[in-house]
Amino acid sequence: MDRVVITIHPAPSDEGLLSVADAMQQVLDSMRLFEDAQNALGDPRENFEWKLEKASTNSPFTVVAIAQPLNPTVDVSASVRRVKEGVADGIRNLISRGATAPWMTQGSLAVATCIFARNRNGIGETDIDFDQGNVVSIRREQADAGIRAIESINVMMLDQDIPARQSFGEIEGVMVAVGRYRNRPAIQIRTELYGFVWCSLQKSLIDQFGSEHAMSEVWEGKTIGVQGRVNYAIGGRKITFIEAFDIREIAAVPPLDLESVLDPNFTAGMDPHEYLEKLHEGQLG
Repeated sequence: MDRVVITIHPAPSDEGLLSVADAMQQVLDSMRLFEDAQNALGDPRENFEWKLEKASTNSPFTVVAIAQPLNPTVDVSASVRRVKEGVADGIRNLISRGATAPWMTQGSLAVATCIFARNRNGIGETDIDFDQGNVVSIRREQADAGIRAIESINVMMLDQDIPARQSFGEIEGVMVAVGRYRNRPAIQIRTELYGFVWCSLQKSLIDQFGSEHAMSEVWEGKTIGVQGRVNYAIGGRKITFIEAFDIREIAAVPPLDLESVLDPNFTAGMDPHEYLEKLHEGQLG
């Protein structure tokens, strides 16, 4: 199902009492992480929004949110699943490995800090049920680890020796979507180093390839090189977006056919060990 269930448990010391305001803010912040992940991982053609399906203010405080497509004729299940998996993996990796997911921004980390902080003061446990047995539970131990991780990450990301900057160059990636970024026509690519990156398109590119539909037909699923002005975030480890001037297709390298280069007479009948010994001793002419 395209839904998530968020359950907020009181701290044991509160004897079952829980601030509804704190619990509701915990839910809202959790959903903000879903929105951040959707901005990076979602398909613009499968846009959806989270709607409150039901809520219970009894202890534990429980909220059920369901993903509803903006266009009721579009199946958004794949996009919702990708976002849910991204959030689940992102929270787990942040807590256990101190690693940020490609979709996480500094804003995401600030929101996560608030979530973890409440789990150290007033909230005993936050459970996010992504369906099919995929549940992330945040207790005091996980909250402590998450805050330590974010503090370490912030030290690296906010290194003033590497301010936000721009450079001209080319970034390679697989085109995964066509849509709009900051209200401008754009494509989204998935890169090995920077994750998902939006690339706004100059008018000349739109004129060259036609409509968004035409852009999708030409480039989607292909490895491309996007040339233009690359905007790096503070710390230099993330690309916020690319102002694309040109796009080129990068042809896939065919697999090497070993049979075509194999020479059975290369060692003149000697086994490899004997051949290498004679080669080392200079006995091969």
